[in-house]
Amino acid sequence: MKKITNILLSLVLSVSVLGFANAGELSVTGSVQATYTISSSDSTTSGTNARPEIGMSNELAFNATGEFGNGYTWNYQVELDPDQRNGAAINDDTRLELGTPFGTIGIYNSEGDLNTHLAYSAAAYAPGQDIGTSGGYEAGDGINSYSNIQYHTPAGLLPFGIVGKAAYSTGDSYGGDANDAGSTGTNGVESYQLTSKPIDGLTVGASYLKKKNSGSATVQTYETGGGYAKYAMGNFTLGYGRHLVAPNKDGSGSGTCAVTTAIKSSSTSVSSTTGLPVTTTSYCAGTTYFENDSISLGYAVNDALSVSYDKLTSTGHVSNQNVANTRTRTDRDLTIESIQFAYNIGGAVVAVGQKSVDGVNYTQGKNMKETVFSLKMAF
Repeated sequence: MKKITNILLSLVLSVSVLGFANAGELSVTGSVQATYTISSSDSTTSGTNARPEIGMSNELAFNATGEFGNGYTWNYQVELDPDQRNGAAINDDTRLELGTPFGTIGIYNSEGDLNTHLAYSAAAYAPGQDIGTSGGYEAGDGINSYSNIQYHTPAGLLPFGIVGKAAYSTGDSYGGDANDAGSTGTNGVESYQLTSKPIDGLTVGASYLKKKNSGSATVQTYETGGGYAKYAMGNFTLGYGRHLVAPNKDGSGSGTCAVTTAIKSSSTSVSSTTGLPVTTTSYCAGTTYFENDSISLGYAVNDALSVSYDKLTSTGHVSNQNVANTRTRTDRDLTIESIQFAYNIGGAVVAVGQKSVDGVNYTQGKNMKETVFSLKMAF
């Protein structure tokens, strides 16, 4: 971390001697997505048939760019997203990036995720766990959950197309205005990512995140990381990913977490400080880690039509110890399978996805199905 800090300091100082930036340019980009979702469940533990739901999400991104000269550039972006509580637009995703011949340094708020758990996917529309319900899938945290600063190596510096990214946050999950006093937490968060294109058609990568000082003698430190590979040959694309998540939880486990009991549960409240929704997740006693394996196969039928198949198997590892010091394992799987069709009509994408989720919230016997019809346009 000391070396990264020195690099960032050198880059900031080099930019500071270039003088004021030239007048920049402002552009507006965005997208809108409308969905019609049909969900049902006939599982043994909770059979339900929900009414179809109509949804719409949209993003507006205001982008400002400019140059300092001598190969130094700057980029600022702010996004307006719909508030989950009342549909009003909120300013929640911002980034300020300084491009230099020695790499890029960036300051991010709710942006800059380095987690590669979805990078394996060759889905026609979106990874199965990232469209509609996630089923409670444990993906691991990303550095974009915090205000953070990053350094990215320049393209072409390392062999085999390797690009490295490193990020650090003090643990402040809310980046307010320039006078933000920060959080009172003491845990720093660090995250890293490596990607490479060693041969034509092949992309590989890995990521890692650690919440410093989050563990103790009995509670494991929060960590998540893994890697992926994706290979495109002709009209076919094949992807595979494997990621692990160790939640900040006492792995010794007292009591019992039956396979018919949800491993994790979440609740959302509104922060009295920021006014933003805050999600709190709790885990069953004895939860040690999650093991996520994903495969994906995509096929481009022609320039407009694509089809794909995705499968994720996430295993929650649970170990319980009773009063007689007898340890019992109650591991269970959450499996998401998705078949998708996407058709591009002059910039608009029409998609249909059929998805099954077995083991919702890692509860054995709790299953559901979901069909999503989607229309998305970018501008």
